[in-house]
Amino acid sequence: MTKVRTCPACSDRVAVGDAFCEGCGRPLPEDVGAVPAGHPDSVPTAPQASMSGAAPPDGPAPDASRGGTRPDLVPGEGAPTAPQVSLNAVSDERPGLVPTEGAPTAPQVSLAAPLATRSDPPAPPAGPGLCVWCPGRVGDGYCEKCGLLQPTGRDHVEVRTHAAVGVSDRGLRHKRNEDAMAIRVIDADAPHAPGVVCAVVCDGVSSSPRSDEASRVSAETGVAVLAERVRGGADPREATGAAMTRAAEAVAGIADSAGSAPACTFVSAVVDPATGTVTVGWVGDSRAYWLSGGPSSSASALLTKDDSWSEAMVQMGTLSREEAMRSANAHALIAWMGADSGEIDAHISTVTPTGPGAVVLCSDGLWNYYPGAQDLTDAVPEAGARPRDAARAYVSLALRAGGKDNITVVVVPVPPGGSRAGHD
Repeated sequence: MTKVRTCPACSDRVAVGDAFCEGCGRPLPEDVGAVPAGHPDSVPTAPQASMSGAAPPDGPAPDASRGGTRPDLVPGEGAPTAPQVSLNAVSDERPGLVPTEGAPTAPQVSLAAPLATRSDPPAPPAGPGLCVWCPGRVGDGYCEKCGLLQPTGRDHVEVRTHAAVGVSDRGLRHKRNEDAMAIRVIDADAPHAPGVVCAVVCDGVSSSPRSDEASRVSAETGVAVLAERVRGGADPREATGAAMTRAAEAVAGIADSAGSAPACTFVSAVVDPATGTVTVGWVGDSRAYWLSGGPSSSASALLTKDDSWSEAMVQMGTLSREEAMRSANAHALIAWMGADSGEIDAHISTVTPTGPGAVVLCSDGLWNYYPGAQDLTDAVPEAGARPRDAARAYVSLALRAGGKDNITVVVVPVPPGGSRAGHD
């Protein structure tokens, strides 16, 4: 029998792992929001068998008429290191994941006035060592009176370059931000790959220890290796493979033991303005999207395939996507980065979109609410035109939809020449 968890203050129902009540906003006692042992949200100690050989379920052929005359997004030369769905058909034909609470209405957002974000905590107290939430004193990052974790520099982070923008937020119901992101842009006068954008987003696995450290180490290591290899003249696919290997080693290296291993997901993009190619690599369920910038551009498309139980069930034809997403196991990972992951099954794919648009990397804190590529495109049209406002708008939309997880979004406009990434 499943225990129903309710907030002791207002009796509103709360989900496993919540730190705060969505109804009244009060902090939840540890025994209410804690993830019990054996819960489906906990990560298995070893990855399941590779699902790369699973055949997709039979279904009707894609309706080409839905794509009109728009160019399709076709993978570049060289097969991905793991099979993925064909991008020859527009992404509209791929069923979108639907949140168990029903799909949002996905309102459009005007970039002229970005949405308000989560209200910030009270101003820091005048005295050192005092809680920002109450008059209590702080020890080891927590208030000794109210028990709340004190805000850190990662609660809300924005990274802005002239060619890409990222925003990361703790969300409304978690005590800390376990997501991380990193962006590097190769100098315009570099002998190799001038102007190439390298970006990484990682999502810490909450049921593992020090997951925030895992995501930070993975993102920083991954983007450093990506930029170093690409700047040195390496092919983006080779650079992506090396970056993922080094990132996985770095995460495994911070584990105290195989039984106490920090873990995270990983998704990266190498966007080359000279060739127009986009090379993505991933492990886990953080995602990369191509978002169309207009009718002459390639149709919006999801560029990655989740390493999750639900995706595996869909690919094997065992469950429909809707049935899989209704399961308590929907978000259980079958691959991740960590000392307990075994040999990682790194996925790498290259596509060459046509026309203007944007590459978006994000954690599931966003795509849980806007799973389809067209959902994201409709919610914030022409994201590549004003990437800073677009990244902020996506985070705000996720917060308005519930903010049940950490939210991280990186927007890379294509082409970069008209991106106005530094626009205020």
